[in-house]
Amino acid sequence: MAEQSDQTPLFDDTEEEDVTAEQSEPLSVPLEERRLVTQPYDLSLSTLVDDIERERLLLSIEYQRKYVWDRSKASRLIESFLLNIPVPVCYFAENEDGSYEVIDGLQRIQTIKDFLTGKFALRGVSVVSEFEGLYYEELPLKEQRRLSNRTIRCIVITDDSHPDIKFDVFERLNTGSAMLAAQELRNCIYRGELNTFLKELAENPIFSRILGGLKNSRMAYEELALRFFALHEDLEGYRPPLRQLLNTYMRKHRTGTPDIDAVRVFIETCNTVYYIFGAEGFRLVKDGKLGAFNKALFDSIMLPLAFSDRGAAVSKAEEIRELRAELLDRESFQTAIGRATADRTRMHGRIAAFAKGLVKLGVRCDLPKLPE
Repeated sequence: MAEQSDQTPLFDDTEEEDVTAEQSEPLSVPLEERRLVTQPYDLSLSTLVDDIERERLLLSIEYQRKYVWDRSKASRLIESFLLNIPVPVCYFAENEDGSYEVIDGLQRIQTIKDFLTGKFALRGVSVVSEFEGLYYEELPLKEQRRLSNRTIRCIVITDDSHPDIKFDVFERLNTGSAMLAAQELRNCIYRGELNTFLKELAENPIFSRILGGLKNSRMAYEELALRFFALHEDLEGYRPPLRQLLNTYMRKHRTGTPDIDAVRVFIETCNTVYYIFGAEGFRLVKDGKLGAFNKALFDSIMLPLAFSDRGAAVSKAEEIRELRAELLDRESFQTAIGRATADRTRMHGRIAAFAKGLVKLGVRCDLPKLPE
C-alpha cells in the first residue's frame, strides 16, 4: 500500500463547495416535455393545521432548514394575520401518494401550526399589544375565528410536472443564506431505499478512507458514491449535464439499491484504490503539498479500476502510481479534470486515458467502448 510520509500534511478542506456550480449546467429536456404544472390555493390557517396533523402536508422533510425563528419573529407573523397584512406565498410539491411537502415557507407554516396548537404565546407584538402574552385559546373568540379563517396563498407543484423541471424549481427556490447542495436536494426529492443505501455507504470506512479527509458536510460522500454507480451502469451512454444523470439514476432506482455485483465491484475498487494510493489518490498536488479533492480525478481512477483485473492492478501498484503522476503532467488530462469536467468528451477522455495506461502495464481492463 502507498506509504504515508510523516511529513504529509493533514488533509483539510477549507474551501466550501460552490453549490451553484452544478446549477449552471443547462438541463437537457426536450421542448415538448418541459412541463411545469402548478395549482394555486388560498388555504385557511385552520386547514393547514388539519392537513399537517393528518399528514397530508409534510413538514418533517430532511432538506429543509431546521425551525429557526424565535418567538418574537413568530409572533410578528401571527400579528400580520390578525391585521390581515399579506404574507409571502408558500410553495408545496405534490408526492406520488397525493401528499404535499413544503419546499418554501417552512418557517411560516411551522409558526402557524405552533401558535394554533398552543405551543407559544404572543411576544413582542407592536400593534395588537392588548394580546401580548396570550396563547391562541386565550384570544377573544372573535379573534380566534378570524385568525383560523385567514388564508395564505400556496402554490402546489403537481406530480404531473417533468421531474427534471421540478428539480430545477427546487433549486431556484433554494435561495436561503445557506443554499443546499445538489445532493442535499436529492436527499429530499428522491427519498427511498437508494437514498438510505447511499447514507449508509457514506459511513463505510472502506469508502471514506480513500477520500483523503474530504469533509462530508454537504453530502459529498453520498454524491460521489452515486456518481460511481450512475456512471458504472451506463458509462458509454453518458451525456451531460451530470446533475441530470444523477437525478435520473436516483429517480429510476429510488425504491431499490444497486445490484449486489455492482456493490461488490464498488467495495473491491475502494480496497484496490487504498492499496495503491492510500488516501491520496484523488488529491491534486499544489506547491509540493496535497491540495484539493478532485471529483473528476475520482472518476478517472475509480471507473477504469472497476472494469479491471484488480488483483493484477494491486501487483502493479508502483507502476500505477507512476501512471497517475504521468497523466497529471499531461496538459490534455489536466484540462479534462480541471475545466468543464461534465463535458462528454472530457469525461470519456480522462477515464479512457487511465484505462489505456492500465492496459499498457499489462492489467486487463474491460472498459466499455467509448465514443471517439
